[in-house]
Amino acid sequence: MDHVIIGTAGHVDHGKTCLIKALTGIDTDRLKEEKKRGITIELGFAYLDFPDGRRVGIVDVPGHEKFVKNMLAGAGGMDLAMLVVAADEGIMPQTVEHLDILSILGISRGVVVITKTDLADPDLVELVEEEVKELTEGTFLQDAPIVPVSVYEGKGLEELKAVLKSLCDSLPERSLEKNFRLPIDRIFTLRGFGTVVTGTLMEGIIRKEQAVVLYPEQAPLKIRSVQVHGQGVEEAYAGQRVAVNLPDRKKDEILRGDVLASRNSLFPSRMLDVRLEMLKHAQRELKHGSRVHIYHGTKELLGKIVLMDRDVLKAGESCYAQLRLEEETVAKKGDRFVVRFYSPVETLGGGTVLDACPRKHRKNEKKALEAFAVKESGSEGERLALSCLEHWGSFFTLEELALRNDLKRSGLKNLALALVKEKRLVQVREDIFIHTEELKEYERKVSRFLDQFHKEYPLKEGMGIEETRSRLGIRDSRTANDILEILKNQKVIKEHQGIVSKYRFRVVVKEDEDAMIREILAYYQEAGFAPLTTELYIKEHRSLKKFQAVFTSLINKKSLIRLDGQYCIHRDYYERAKLAFGEMAKEKPEVILGEFRDYLGCSRKIAVALLEHFDKNGYTRKTENGRVLRAAR
Repeated sequence: MDHVIIGTAGHVDHGKTCLIKALTGIDTDRLKEEKKRGITIELGFAYLDFPDGRRVGIVDVPGHEKFVKNMLAGAGGMDLAMLVVAADEGIMPQTVEHLDILSILGISRGVVVITKTDLADPDLVELVEEEVKELTEGTFLQDAPIVPVSVYEGKGLEELKAVLKSLCDSLPERSLEKNFRLPIDRIFTLRGFGTVVTGTLMEGIIRKEQAVVLYPEQAPLKIRSVQVHGQGVEEAYAGQRVAVNLPDRKKDEILRGDVLASRNSLFPSRMLDVRLEMLKHAQRELKHGSRVHIYHGTKELLGKIVLMDRDVLKAGESCYAQLRLEEETVAKKGDRFVVRFYSPVETLGGGTVLDACPRKHRKNEKKALEAFAVKESGSEGERLALSCLEHWGSFFTLEELALRNDLKRSGLKNLALALVKEKRLVQVREDIFIHTEELKEYERKVSRFLDQFHKEYPLKEGMGIEETRSRLGIRDSRTANDILEILKNQKVIKEHQGIVSKYRFRVVVKEDEDAMIREILAYYQEAGFAPLTTELYIKEHRSLKKFQAVFTSLINKKSLIRLDGQYCIHRDYYERAKLAFGEMAKEKPEVILGEFRDYLGCSRKIAVALLEHFDKNGYTRKTENGRVLRAAR
């Protein structure tokens, strides 16, 4: 691999920092307090050059138990580890804890370095080697090289460099196709530059002058410059230690654990679905609901553990769990994390993120446990279908689903279409698919409220399209229309002139209702352009049951035309009025209200109501002195 991060691990005062200085010439202890106390407190950084011209990054971590959280901030970006054990002391508590942490974080390659061999006789060095073999049995360092060195005598350093080069050569190349992700482990200010942040680039490529987002705040920023190992570069690659200049952000507005990444590539959440594993030699049990410290990337979080299928997780056991955090974070499927007891703080275990932005689950919920299994080891198709189900109501595009669930983007559209054929998904638009269960719920919902509507208003043809969309409960009107269109195609509903009804619904007119219809239409035929006000006419028939409903149904069918809040007229007379206006408009440049009133022989109120109705429906257009046909300009 071209770009590699080597990390140290081991007990305090076992010579990690001196070893790095001997290998690289760089003293990674930069703080005054570190110099004064002779121990590493914060993360330190160096680089090692190989004969082939390759330069690899080195992260030096603190070994003291009080600074394990700082060690964790640096361990997440390691590709391979140097576990350092002093020959004069042997295995110590943080030797064990650091090895546990490296194992939990999924580091798979490394070397054991026995330091200070000049302070121990050969028999003691051999004894320490045996202790190391016993300690590392069953871990990723089980068959790792063990290299004794003496920094002061210079013994073993060249052998160690050769081992490190061989290990770097054996690492698989990183994919650079993913969106870049840079967890921040250090923030400082440089005069003339402003704020600078550093971290190990976990994924992708980062470039000078690139637009980025600071997560979880989701603040848009721009990178002014990029450095790798102190040298300015145009771009940096995954696996490199990177320093980024962010001049538009103050130092105290960025925290260790924040992440720089591409826009819309990460999704802040207070919950994580995980596979949780306890260390085999953990001294405590982890109870459901326990408050714990969680370390992910370079961030330390507090949260509660929700065990999905048990009350207690014991040493050596693993289970599905949901981490409920006290603040937002950003993660991705497959990320590793470490869990430490709340108080006293000691490492218990850790695990793997299965879903970085899940919904809340109930303990012992069968469907939730089935979903965890799919997230952990399901096929791409199973995971896509589950993602659509769990993001119910969101109508994410396939691109968004891929980002949220770490799905392969290539071939995702074809996979979705295959799931449509299997009747597991439904295509809403070109790039939007939903689970069939979601569509069934919309079908049930529409059927319920339309059934109730038809029961309450049996003489109405149906519900207005706007009200239908509103009651469907989908905020985006375009998507609501898409869903209604699907339901129409499936013959669940029908629509005519903006009126929606159940597919098989028909208005059934009873004998008494038919008599009322004939009476109303006869009256408006006879009244012509001189009807009573609607309120007065209905009031005269208030004693007749169903009269209001029958009257309204005639308006809905356009047998009667409601001109305004006061008047209705028969459809035949409305059409006569339109023809009359058309005839007048042929002879006059503008039709005046008074002339139109006289032409019809109606009252001024009816003439005004007719003309305003024409305007509203696009038949006429009002001018300064009168009206013209809408087509006329």
